[in-house]
Amino acid sequence: MSRELLHRFSLLGATLGLLIGLFEAALLFYVPRVPTLLHPDVRSVIWFLAPALTSMMFGLAGLGAGWIAVRGKDRSPRRIATLAAALVGVAGAYVASVLNFLHDRPGDVVSLENLTVPALWFMVVFAYALLVVHLAWPRAALIFDLHTPWPIAIWGKGMATMAAVLLLGIGLYLIGRSTRLSAVEASPSAAARGPNIVLITLDTVRADHLSTYGYSRPTTPHLDSFARRGVLFENAIAPSPWTLATHASLFTGLLPHQHGAAWTLPLEPGPRTLADILKSQGYETAGFSTNLYYGQGSWGMARGFEVYEDDSFTLRNNLSVTLAGLALAQPVYQHLVRYDLLSRRDARDLNREVFRWFRHRPTRPFFLFINYFDAHDPYWAPPPFDERFGSNSKDAIRHMNSIDGMQTKDSLEEDERASLINGYDDSLAFLDDQVAKLMGVLSASPDWPNTIVIITSDHGEAFGEHGTYGHGWNVYREVLHVPLIIFGPGIPTGLRIQHLARIHEIFPTVLDLALGEKPPFRRTSLRRFWTPGFQPEAFDEVAVSELVPNLHGPGLKAYITLTTGEWQYLQDSQGGSELYRWTTDPEEKTNLVESPELQGVVSELRARLRRRVRFSTRPWRGSEYLFALDQTGFSFLHAVAFARGLETEPVPPELRTGFAQSVFGSGNLPSRRRPATRDQDLLRSLPYH
Repeated sequence: MSRELLHRFSLLGATLGLLIGLFEAALLFYVPRVPTLLHPDVRSVIWFLAPALTSMMFGLAGLGAGWIAVRGKDRSPRRIATLAAALVGVAGAYVASVLNFLHDRPGDVVSLENLTVPALWFMVVFAYALLVVHLAWPRAALIFDLHTPWPIAIWGKGMATMAAVLLLGIGLYLIGRSTRLSAVEASPSAAARGPNIVLITLDTVRADHLSTYGYSRPTTPHLDSFARRGVLFENAIAPSPWTLATHASLFTGLLPHQHGAAWTLPLEPGPRTLADILKSQGYETAGFSTNLYYGQGSWGMARGFEVYEDDSFTLRNNLSVTLAGLALAQPVYQHLVRYDLLSRRDARDLNREVFRWFRHRPTRPFFLFINYFDAHDPYWAPPPFDERFGSNSKDAIRHMNSIDGMQTKDSLEEDERASLINGYDDSLAFLDDQVAKLMGVLSASPDWPNTIVIITSDHGEAFGEHGTYGHGWNVYREVLHVPLIIFGPGIPTGLRIQHLARIHEIFPTVLDLALGEKPPFRRTSLRRFWTPGFQPEAFDEVAVSELVPNLHGPGLKAYITLTTGEWQYLQDSQGGSELYRWTTDPEEKTNLVESPELQGVVSELRARLRRRVRFSTRPWRGSEYLFALDQTGFSFLHAVAFARGLETEPVPPELRTGFAQSVFGSGNLPSRRRPATRDQDLLRSLPYH
């Protein structure tokens, strides 16, 4: 009888788990966890993985309930029914957790708020189950009577068959995924004749920590050699200090207030992307990303790519988004294996996917995009790079992750800061090694003599320089100054360009290099800087960067900044402004905005900033950012709209930020977010071009 009781409870639990898992899979597969995503960030394997996990978990929970029943002296139908009702109550609590956390995501899984709702659901479902049993007790008594025969054998075989189906589905997905990139077929596009383009973004890499940019540690010897084989830009500036905004600018040539990609908004349809345009011109387009947060195709990154591989395809990612993965697998992995995210892959994993695609790619010229994520926190490099420049500390990482990003640098001790920098530099060395391995494979191909490589970053990383750690909090030089290296056929060798370079101009640069004389915007291509006889004008010596904070709270500001060959001028949504002469103060420690002798410089930079924004092509999908600067009476957008006569001469169309989009028929689709009515009236007053 004891074995019979254990079987009944374990099968009941497994059946409940199967049903819950199918519900969770449907929720994850059909409903994006962030409502504004273009599509959910899971794959079909979730239909097998989620039920397998929950069925196993609830099978064990049922076994536990059966053990309690067996251990007790009272094995009456009422006691067994009460334990079964409790198991159903646990199932109800789990469903509540799925609904509460996976999509609302108010905080940690184990937070008080996230535990209160399931507890209430448990009590309600448990009480309801007991009520049903009580009302139907004469019939229910037969079900829970141990002397009543149950079809345990048939039920058990059915659940075993279901388990086999689930495991088989997971196995077939993994096999299919390993062969999918090995069976790439050419699309029916017209044949392209231009060079192959390889665009690599080293996520979270600041320029001044690369040895080729003068860093004291030899972090990047291979990148140093690549720089000597081509052109290195000494002063490349990102349009925003976080991933999606910069990549959207890189892919479209637009500034953040133009393309509108934000912390909870993907890059929407409308602007043409590099991959989209090159695909239409006959290029094979392939993208690979290990960015856990904004590198996935559901954020608009995959548009135009015939092949796009991100973390949503991996089994670990699909596991990590389930409630079991979040509440159980992630904590176990973090404490017993590695203090990191379970779903994170490194450059070695990404390279394997790239190599598999590369070996079976079509014969047409290709555009290959790769986003490495290894320099992003928590800065863990694998052996033998984990102690290349000193070890990182798990305690320092925990401390960094536990504090508000806007707290002062005094929140971390100096030895903790040094530990984080050690880990960051170790990660750069590992990343440098993996980029070299990638180049080794590419250079062994017959296509290599016709391949141009562009290496850059989306943003830098702060280590307490202005009171913050990480990125996305402000727009100082440590998070905006990024590396930029271009080499390949037709590119000069050993050239270091000191003129300011805008990362979003990689868009016209790639099209210029790939399509030759077809696009009429060579004036905005970075090629201009190495063209003999080129003389920079005022247009070439300014870069605009922007930031809207991803959270709302005290101290968080929206920023806009203008960088020139000598100055960085910042304005924020609380009415503040700052001025730094970065050429003599590279760490930007001395704010000169109140200096009496520099008021003329401040006025000139303010006017140039407003001009650059005013002469960015419309529509402005992210205009909410500009409105954020008006919150305290600063009236930045008002100044842009009504400051007539700021320009001394008309701006040629090709010099307007985003002009390249108009060449390829950019769509003018409305943004999902709309400004308030009063703000729409102001927008209508702007001189659209």
